[in-house]
Amino acid sequence: QSYKHRNALQEAWLSALRLPNLPPRTQKLVLQHLSTYVLGACPSPLRFAEYFTQSFKGGTAVGKNTAAGTNSGGITAILSLHGLFILILHHKLEYPQFYTSLYQLLHPRILYTKHRTRFLRLLSKSLVGNTMLPAYVIASFCKRLCRLALAGPPSGGLFALALTSNLLRKHGECACLIHRSGNAEDGLMEDVFVEDVDDLAQTRALESSLWELSALEKHYHPAISALAKSCGTEDDKTAMYDIEDFMAHTYKSLFDQERKRIEASGKGGKKSKVALTFQQPNDLFTENDIFAGMMKCS
Repeated sequence: QSYKHRNALQEAWLSALRLPNLPPRTQKLVLQHLSTYVLGACPSPLRFAEYFTQSFKGGTAVGKNTAAGTNSGGITAILSLHGLFILILHHKLEYPQFYTSLYQLLHPRILYTKHRTRFLRLLSKSLVGNTMLPAYVIASFCKRLCRLALAGPPSGGLFALALTSNLLRKHGECACLIHRSGNAEDGLMEDVFVEDVDDLAQTRALESSLWELSALEKHYHPAISALAKSCGTEDDKTAMYDIEDFMAHTYKSLFDQERKRIEASGKGGKKSKVALTFQQPNDLFTENDIFAGMMKCS
């Protein structure tokens, strides 16, 4: 009887999914509900794989073709890929395009979607949990993560650098991305990484280098600068970063964290000084200003 009820639930859902032209809002609710409540209760969850696959293709097509639908399409693609990941992990689904699909979603705009934490957790579990991934796959993700740190918000940059550091330590064959040097004359090297392709075998990331880390060392946020300097240089005794600590960061959380640090350093009657400029000014106006010298300060 239990099987009959579970089978009836499965058939009811499959019938509902065959309805044409589901509204985007309804489709997102369906995808979220399927992954959370339905797949574990159905006797044949692999029958939902086709729906997840088609939803992912539709979501990425919306994100590429319409600027207004980028956010909506990105959320649909994230929820669809999460459902496929559950089928792969728990129900032995064969889906060779999974990492290509995951790589395709790794774009700075993904950090501004509603389900960014769900995607970042999926990304971390997929990459860190699989130790059998080829070196060119890891190298491609490391390159795109560093580009994400350059173009995205500080909260996303911290996550990208922490995950890159963990991947480089787990896959020693990718250490060449850190240690590769330029030519003997000026130290420069051409970056052969092909960013515009989604095929991981065609990115040539393993022939490139993570020069983005040098640029991130000069980032305005001190936490990103410090993390970029240490990325790839840790020894075997250094513990892996807990990625969960970097997923929930926002502008507000980073601001509150810095404020609490300043308040803590100022306890005991000693006020903490905050640097407002690199050079102490002696005038209200700059040297080349027409009012220079009128309001000098000591």
